[in-house]
Amino acid sequence: MSFLASIVPALIVLGLLIIIHEFGHFLACRISGVRVEKFSIGFGPEILSWQGKETRYAISLLPLGGFVKPAGESISEVEEAGMKPGDYLAAPLGARIFIVAAGVLMNYFLAFVLFTGIFLLGRPVPGTTIGGFVEGYPAKASGLQAGDKILAVDEKPVKSWRELTDTIEAAPARNLRLKIERNGQPVSLQLDPKVETIKDLFGNLHEVKRLGITPDPRAGEFEKFGLLGSLREAWRTEWFLTAMTHKAIFYLLTGKLSMKTISGPIGIITMTGTAAQLGLPYLLQLTATLSVSLAVINLLPVPALDGGHLFFLLIEGVRRKKVSLAFQERATQAGFFLLLTLMVFIIYNDLVNIEAFEKIKNLFQTAGSR
Repeated sequence: MSFLASIVPALIVLGLLIIIHEFGHFLACRISGVRVEKFSIGFGPEILSWQGKETRYAISLLPLGGFVKPAGESISEVEEAGMKPGDYLAAPLGARIFIVAAGVLMNYFLAFVLFTGIFLLGRPVPGTTIGGFVEGYPAKASGLQAGDKILAVDEKPVKSWRELTDTIEAAPARNLRLKIERNGQPVSLQLDPKVETIKDLFGNLHEVKRLGITPDPRAGEFEKFGLLGSLREAWRTEWFLTAMTHKAIFYLLTGKLSMKTISGPIGIITMTGTAAQLGLPYLLQLTATLSVSLAVINLLPVPALDGGHLFFLLIEGVRRKKVSLAFQERATQAGFFLLLTLMVFIIYNDLVNIEAFEKIKNLFQTAGSR
């Protein structure tokens, strides 16, 4: 799928995540008795809007985000009109914590529902059909062919790519026997895997055995669970993704993980297009994963993020006194500038990864040579 064609499914996925997140804040405001002045999907000039009983609903030009505007949430509003019932700042501390945390809770809830549905209907996992080969590894010269389906390794049956790699890792480093299916006929082959030491995403060294084969994404398997099993697996998956995201953030801050590994809007658009091309289960799985990532990032104690607001509220709970609203607003502005700078860097990194600058350079060189 081309990059332009990938934009539509990406906007649908990101729009869903934003709507769910902001709806969490909106619903918490309603439950807590705080008036909502505006609910916007996107930033900037309004494309479409309508006025409800007390809330203005809008779809705005820039789709990378959204916001809920509670009444009386800033120092300027309070100074100008005075504190009134229904204002955010007039709400009890517990209600304000609930309102701020509700967006993250809704993203976790969405991911849990999606993962449960995926496990019930069948989670897509790579099968054991070979899609291609990697240069410099033994598989390409062994007689294996693209389209071969590996049925067993050293007489041990394998049904998924994960089972295949785990079985290869547990097998001896020489004389590996593969039972495969080729055009409906059984074939047996023998080869020695290549043993090498690699660094994982977090810089840890591991010794692995590799054949040099890649899975065929069109020939995946679907792993199904019952209702209780699906609920359990959804919980485990959310916990695992949350832990891995925190670990990645820690490694980024300590320099053990390169900033170049981060994907921004362009990278997400590309991934979403690929998932949409593979089918709905893959797209739902990516949506659930992104929802967990959005929840984790939003909980970081950075001013301008939900986690930053929660941090100030927790300080208020300990001190029994509000943190200066003027200080909070200045910190939020600084946090917003920091996030904007980081977003510029991430978008630049995305452009480097898709070789956009190289393509533009070649385009100008081609035009200049005519």
